[in-house]
Amino acid sequence: MAHLIRRLLKMAAVVADPLLSPVAGPRILIYHQVGGGSARQMDVTPEVFRAHVAWLAEHARVLPFEQAVDGGHGETLEVAITFDDGYVDVYEHAFPLLRDLQMPFTLFLTTEPVETGTPLYPDGRPLRWEQVEEMVASGLVTIGAHTHRHVDLRSLAPDQVESELAASDELIERRLGIRPRHFAYPWGYWSEGADGVVRRRYETAVLGRPGPVGPGTDRHRIPRIPVQAADGRVFFGPRVRGGLSLEDRVRSLVSGYRGP
Repeated sequence: MAHLIRRLLKMAAVVADPLLSPVAGPRILIYHQVGGGSARQMDVTPEVFRAHVAWLAEHARVLPFEQAVDGGHGETLEVAITFDDGYVDVYEHAFPLLRDLQMPFTLFLTTEPVETGTPLYPDGRPLRWEQVEEMVASGLVTIGAHTHRHVDLRSLAPDQVESELAASDELIERRLGIRPRHFAYPWGYWSEGADGVVRRRYETAVLGRPGPVGPGTDRHRIPRIPVQAADGRVFFGPRVRGGLSLEDRVRSLVSGYRGP
């Protein structure tokens, strides 16, 4: 029943997208796991991911994250690929394919699992630092920050936010020699209390709500389009083109999130 409801909602969102979302501007996609075996919506199979990448190769231009947030080149469909958290299956399944096709992507790292080896989720084995180093050495991968413990920043005071982000940034700089310039809010949930700290520490910050990047986009509230396992092959194209915004609005109502 859940599968049927989800599919019907996606079909309704395809119809509603032209009424809810502007068309122009680069799209920034969120992935999490590829072949992690978790059965969560954030975990797509390697076969489906290959189909997504083939679709992008045919229908879109894949940009580095920095070019996408600057507005791209004004082409019909431009896309940036991002991964959140830092799962080893990204290295095992996604990175080889994107490397072979020379498609850039950004990895927003949650640092505590990478540092300690403790899974963020039961089926979410973390990357190792040497694997991250190898991906960065390819010249295709930009590293961004995603907090140290993947905590919801809405629950923290500004000084706690500062401490959480400092721990993440310092580890990334110590392990990789990179000071992260870009940030992803955990779960895509913007926090009013964290906003000032985030703006002070990073050049950009991304959320989890769909939409293109346009000239008026706040560089610290950049929309991203979440890719789900249920998108499969059928709904991936509509997801990229329009965002399936109606589906996201329903999900936000269910979760209780009312932010940007």
